[in-house]
Amino acid sequence: MIGARMRELREAAGVALTRAASESGWDKGHLSRVERGHTKPSRELIEWYDDSFGANQALVNQLMELDAAVRAGRDMSQRDMRRHVQPVLLGGSVPIDHHPDDRAELVGETVPDGTRVCREQVFEKTWELRNSGERPWHNRYLTRQGAAGAPGWLRSPARERVPDAGPGDVVTVRMTLRAPSQVGASTAYFKITDAAGRLYYPGLESPPIFCTIFTAYEL
Repeated sequence: MIGARMRELREAAGVALTRAASESGWDKGHLSRVERGHTKPSRELIEWYDDSFGANQALVNQLMELDAAVRAGRDMSQRDMRRHVQPVLLGGSVPIDHHPDDRAELVGETVPDGTRVCREQVFEKTWELRNSGERPWHNRYLTRQGAAGAPGWLRSPARERVPDAGPGDVVTVRMTLRAPSQVGASTAYFKITDAAGRLYYPGLESPPIFCTIFTAYEL
């Protein structure tokens, strides 16, 4: 996800990959692999993109959010192990009704990626989700990954309820967010969880749902 944002910032600045490699000192092939998500970027490279393309630490903030989400998931799994919870019986680090045939699909949203908003502006974002699997949805939430209200980040509720849905149903999740005070790109990441925050679709093969905006002094 960060690699994609890095590519968007570079292209928005009108800078070719060859020029970025020459000015940054990193190999062009390495930058290409990072932007395509094949190689994890270093903190130094992320900071260079932030500084060079006017993102005002937006990429570093996203990195911190993702790291916080990973740590939270790891801590939850370790707590389950300490409690000797058996995953087959109680769900372990996944919900009790987790099932491999469960599927979710994003079919529509408002506030498209890159929408310009004013600093500190409050706005509503909606996502349309289809239950594209064979299992009914009950008591699910769209949960923020990472800190929900840290200064300088796109602010949101910690979670919003996902309406119950049968197989094939499409439901709408509405969320009120607040733009940060700093100018630049900002992203908030969300995943579908149970009430305890356990992921229904764990693993890298299930990318998060997100909201990306560009905060401006004025529209």
